Amino acid sequence: LLDMLHAKCYILSKGCGSTRYSNTHNRIVGGSETHEGEWPWQASLHFAGVAYCGASVISKEWLLSAAHCFQGNRNLDNRIELNQIELNLWSKFVSTLKRIIVHEYYNSQNYDYDIALLQLSTPWLETMRWSVGPICLPPTMHNVYTGEKCWVTGWGQKQETSKPTALYHSLISEVEIVDQTVCHSTYGLITSRMLCAGIMSGKRDSCKGDSGGPLSCRNKGDGKWFLMGIVSWGYGCGRPNFPGVYTRVSKFSTWIQKYMPSGFS
Repeated sequence: LLDMLHAKCYILSKGCGSTRYSNTHNRIVGGSETHEGEWPWQASLHFAGVAYCGASVISKEWLLSAAHCFQGNRNLDNRIELNQIELNLWSKFVSTLKRIIVHEYYNSQNYDYDIALLQLSTPWLETMRWSVGPICLPPTMHNVYTGEKCWVTGWGQKQETSKPTALYHSLISEVEIVDQTVCHSTYGLITSRMLCAGIMSGKRDSCKGDSGGPLSCRNKGDGKWFLMGIVSWGYGCGRPNFPGVYTRVSKFSTWIQKYMPSGFS
């Protein structure tokens, strides 16, 4: 069964994870600006005209984000009509959200199961593929390893005390996957559905406003990019010995397929 799931996920991910740029640079906390088409799956969520969270494009109609972006005063029953999604700021594609699916086991106390599926009211157009495109979703058994380099992108704060980044200045920061045992000893709240990434000396991290955005890791074999994590929580931003905590996307392959039975079309 696991082998079948593994194969199915790869089939569904065909045509994903491509970017206009063949090289990435070490440029969020400690990050630098990105360029048009460099991270085509990066999306920005807006509420009442204000950007508040990130998301990742996984098909023409669906995105993944963090469940905690849809709690508190942003009532789920009222916000579907108010939500807007902006894909690739250079091409200025904007759509409302038709549906928000927060994981049924989401725990707002410890951020376990911090994942949400978002369905666009208006799918983005094929003519936009040069600047907007889906990131690949990892199969259930697809793991990242300690020390592996990945990239976090978003429009959040550059540092803990700064203001969010202007929407036309998306930032990227290179981070490393942190050993799960080390992460657990740091926070004591890490479940198997979470992973940690950052630089243990500090300086590079996701921050407020980046929530829900992608942790993108590149497959060394075919060069495709996979969504290995979703920005979830952490202690401060870029503090030494306190890496960022991300939702481990590979743990949710079956859950995603439950709501997307026809694939990523």
